[in-house]
Amino acid sequence: MLRERLRQQTRRSFDYQWAGIPAGDAMLSDPWFIEHADRILAAELLALDPAWFPGRLVLDAGCGGGRWTLGLLRLGCRVLAVDSSPHALQSTRDQMARLAPEALAAGRLETLEVDLLDPPPALARRRFDLIYSFGVLHHTGDTRRALGNLAPLLTESGFLFLYLYGLRPPAYRMVLAMLRALLFPLPFAAKKAALARLFPRRDVHQTFDLLSPAINDSFAHATVESWLSELGFPHLLRTLESSEVFLRASRTPPPPGLSRPLAKRPYWFERYRRS
Repeated sequence: MLRERLRQQTRRSFDYQWAGIPAGDAMLSDPWFIEHADRILAAELLALDPAWFPGRLVLDAGCGGGRWTLGLLRLGCRVLAVDSSPHALQSTRDQMARLAPEALAAGRLETLEVDLLDPPPALARRRFDLIYSFGVLHHTGDTRRALGNLAPLLTESGFLFLYLYGLRPPAYRMVLAMLRALLFPLPFAAKKAALARLFPRRDVHQTFDLLSPAINDSFAHATVESWLSELGFPHLLRTLESSEVFLRASRTPPPPGLSRPLAKRPYWFERYRRS
């Protein structure tokens, strides 16, 4: 019962965020990110030749405001963008109308409201060449179950990509837990205002994303890799060297020449770090 209440708060938090705080670092208000979204996807996060993407069917599993949907469309993919937040889906449609109108005109984007712990039959029947989930499953309340729901949707030769919160030092986790507990009772608008005052040099969107949702699970690399192995993904690649979890998984080895050398630092997200 408590976990379900926390899940509901987390869903409401993200719905508020996409309606009321859509702009931020590495969002579709950021000209640098808009320019580089497709390169980041192919070269850094997935480490795949851009020539692989045109025509591929991709599930953007937790699309948020559509920032990665944009990159996938620019790489030539057909994209089903799903999210549990109606405001996220509306933001994605609006942003793609602004930034990728030719993809919409060509019918390369679909959107669907989906709870990844209880996907609808219409989704369960489909198969995708790439399942892409960036910073989403650790907010579901049952990351292993959500991952198990996604795995059967992948084609035999497809790729699954995950970004999840990694395990941070205990002192850091304790500070985060304290801040989240103190902020939890506040209405979302008051929480937004409080974060702007508490962290005036930080991006409010990203700070709200980190501290407002009640569910923010984190994982060791080995745990996630064991789950993927159990689900039939023996070919695993840590695409970025980080305490966070950046993993590309597949059931079969990539064809020769498809994988690209791993990116070297500075990674794309490091440009946004503030003291």
